[in-house]
Amino acid sequence: MCSMASYAVSTPQNMLLAALPAAEWGRVRRNLKRVFMPFGDLLYEPAMPVSHIYFPTTSVIAISCVMTDGHADAVTLIGHEGCASVEVCLGGDSAPCRATVLSEGWGYQIKRDLLNREYGQGGSMQGVLLRFAQSYITQVAQTSVCNRHHSIDQQLCRWLLMLLDCQSSNDLALTHEHIAELMGVRRESVTEVAIRLQIAGSIRYSRGHISVVERTGFEARACVCYGIAKRETDRLLEISQRHTSMAAA
Repeated sequence: MCSMASYAVSTPQNMLLAALPAAEWGRVRRNLKRVFMPFGDLLYEPAMPVSHIYFPTTSVIAISCVMTDGHADAVTLIGHEGCASVEVCLGGDSAPCRATVLSEGWGYQIKRDLLNREYGQGGSMQGVLLRFAQSYITQVAQTSVCNRHHSIDQQLCRWLLMLLDCQSSNDLALTHEHIAELMGVRRESVTEVAIRLQIAGSIRYSRGHISVVERTGFEARACVCYGIAKRETDRLLEISQRHTSMAAA
């Protein structure tokens, strides 16, 4: 993971940081480093002490639950709307899940003790991170329900929509094998669904690349879990942004 000095961070490209009032952002930015996170980079493992928190901007982080046999299934994704690790926001000092970079790109890094110091001042940062924690819990809970009650077709559409929401492009640089690992299913199952989606005109794909070409129809194929979690995330982020506007006024 390469990094740039904190003085290179000027305008927040992460939505949580963008929800901070100007005075708090000016204080926080001095402790941030802009870092590039390559695909597959391991940020932390279960029970590992969390030394840094990451606020993605163009990268996407997969949060996975790891079994005793080493098998890992993703429970949620974090992009420019969130941060990892949310456990620090709730008073924890270690991670219960694994965090890996699913889509390479940039983000901000801050030491845990520096974030805790800002968080402890009781300003807008505290409210912003607690609202994100609520959104995070909703995403994880919805994933559990989705895995139990919905088809592979619906689950795949949901995961791809979540990934699209974490970035600004409709093009996803992922193989079927990567998606299968993310969902905890067979690669052949992902390929079968991808073929059906391409025939329906919802996506175009080649090896290692998927493009969503018709999002409305794609959303219709996903289960209700996507909409439930998305609405809650948008609602909580809107509250944070509204509080910032009121503070500025």
